[in-house]
Amino acid sequence: MAVIRQATQADQERLYEVVVQTGNAGNDATPFYDDPKMLGHIYTAPYVVLAPDLAFVVEINGQIEGYVCGVTDSRVFEAQLEAEWWPALQAQYPAPDAARRATWSEDERRVDWIHQAVPTPDYVVQPHPAHMHMNLMPAARGGGLGRRLFDTWLKAAQACGVGPVHIGADPKNDGGIAFWQAMGFERLRQEDGTFSTTSVWMGRP
Repeated sequence: MAVIRQATQADQERLYEVVVQTGNAGNDATPFYDDPKMLGHIYTAPYVVLAPDLAFVVEINGQIEGYVCGVTDSRVFEAQLEAEWWPALQAQYPAPDAARRATWSEDERRVDWIHQAVPTPDYVVQPHPAHMHMNLMPAARGGGLGRRLFDTWLKAAQACGVGPVHIGADPKNDGGIAFWQAMGFERLRQEDGTFSTTSVWMGRP
């Protein structure tokens, strides 16, 4: 039986597991990381702490098998991260050696993000200020759970005054991109009319 509920601090450890086990274009990214919490430090944990009203999990037989989280204003959230989230992690993880950038591990690339987070491009965030993340373990895929999670998040976000929403997807994640298209998202073009080749940015009115 599947149950969708609001995420809590008690869910953090399991969410760290879910995000890394779905972090390779929907597949398991665990082999790529020495620190299995690295992805969660960026993509799940801060949302549960700083935006708990818009963080939800899906449980199947009592086990968390997916989540959705997001914020109504990405620029405000980026400022929150700089003030309230990154400093403790920056103290925990020293910045990687920039001279070795070409040979950085995946862990070092994420640590660099913790020290120098890159803002969402203006062409994405200006027309679509809100954003969300969602990942489902294989046990939760199919059967409409993704749509139920999305609808749950959207209803809560609308109560908070959400406007247009964007997501960023891995270009290799064909299944994820197809899901977001089914949810009404369309790929966004850069200022020069081309699409980004590093991330698939998509927006929904």
